[in-house]
Amino acid sequence: MDVFTHLFPALSEVLVDPFGLALILFGVVVGFIFGATPGLTATMGVALFIPLTFPLEADLAIGMMIALYCGSMAGGAIPAILLNIPGTPSAVVTTLDGHPMARQGHAARAYGWALIASIVGGLVSWVCLVTLAPALAQLALKLGPAEYAATAFLAMTIIASIVPGQLLKGALAVVIGLALSVVGLDQITGEGRWTFDTLALMRGIDMMPALIGLLVIPELLSSMFERHGGTRLPYDLRNFLPTLREWSRQGVNNIRSALIGVGVGIVPALGGSVGSLIAYDQAKRMDKDKAQYGKGAPGGIVASEAANNGVTGGALIPLLTLGIPGDTVTAMLLGGLTIHGLQPGPRLFETSGPIVWHILAAVLVANVLIIAVGLLGFRFFVRVLDVPRHLLIPALFVLAVVGTYALSNQVFDVIVMLALGVVGFLMLLASIPVYPAVIGVILGPLLESEMRRALVISGGDWTTFVTRPGAATILAIAVVALVLPNLLARWKKHRRPSAH
Repeated sequence: MDVFTHLFPALSEVLVDPFGLALILFGVVVGFIFGATPGLTATMGVALFIPLTFPLEADLAIGMMIALYCGSMAGGAIPAILLNIPGTPSAVVTTLDGHPMARQGHAARAYGWALIASIVGGLVSWVCLVTLAPALAQLALKLGPAEYAATAFLAMTIIASIVPGQLLKGALAVVIGLALSVVGLDQITGEGRWTFDTLALMRGIDMMPALIGLLVIPELLSSMFERHGGTRLPYDLRNFLPTLREWSRQGVNNIRSALIGVGVGIVPALGGSVGSLIAYDQAKRMDKDKAQYGKGAPGGIVASEAANNGVTGGALIPLLTLGIPGDTVTAMLLGGLTIHGLQPGPRLFETSGPIVWHILAAVLVANVLIIAVGLLGFRFFVRVLDVPRHLLIPALFVLAVVGTYALSNQVFDVIVMLALGVVGFLMLLASIPVYPAVIGVILGPLLESEMRRALVISGGDWTTFVTRPGAATILAIAVVALVLPNLLARWKKHRRPSAH
């Protein structure tokens, strides 16, 4: 009941504000464009548009950026269906059935399934967001510094071990991020750390130049060397949407896949692609007509799109309640929240309650607008696929540079961004995941500050992290998350010769 008490006034404010609605609509449209353009991502879109939100109020700015996030997840299905090229990483699974359906002459029909699944996935994730986030925030208020430090460590271990067989590379990436996070003056002793006697480094590395450098620049550089083949298939807008009877057959699959996406989104670093794979596997297992999957089954499209849109709300839950981003886009949103004076965490609902509920209401409006934008704009969004990449990539690079400089009008931030862009690109070439480094940059200060606070409270006793039940439980989960994937890989490797 308390949720509705706060939500309804916020929703009415959003609906009666023409400027706010225009910003949400703008975010959805831009998100569709970024999602429909291979090589561009929601992460890149949010990063490039954060500087444009400086003159805006915090609720309007964050609402627009989240709308961009939601729109890009829905728009990623367009090139996945027409070109067999996922517009976003989350749309990879959509290609399995979306493109075969398009080759059969049902491209618009395939996108109709994707659009409806995106709407349902987004709405289910929104319901979970508004019901779970406030409750988790109240629970998080009962946690102390030791629990927060353990939670930050848990997030890093999950991220480091998320790629099978890549534990050492994932751990190395986290260490790189942690090293970047400690650059500057020590907050307690005032001593310089990794400053190399450079005045500009004494204030540390700002989050946004680091995020843009590590996430956006490597993607632009790698896109320069990629070649996307294939030709766009013709599309027919007749019989665009599935009938109510057809959708009812996929209703359980749609909602189940959305809930899978929410669950995956809550876990840091998993993201929409993992959620889509799990949901697709479950849909195939549950469907009577398993043989059609991979050949143009609507159930495969529904599972993929419902899950990757369900991730949006799920990823916002740890961001708002714990200050821990669930994926790369929410990592950018964390920077945007900080720039606008908001500090994500358990006290966010207390200190900035009206703004937070305004943002949650804007998420609902954005998900509703997606269907209107998708229906009316499909024939126009596919034209984005015709933009020459040799023109698009330099334009985005210039926008990244200008946006980084606009953060604080410091040329040094641009230098840092470009340098970290090169580092991120080299990491990609070496098959070292970049996202763990990003999480290291974001959670490094939290881990350090909360760990120090816990030690001060305990009088320097390190056993406080294992004697407090909450911290001990979280650390135990972290150890399991770190060790279990490696043990399972060794067990499978050991079993293979005997099975042969």
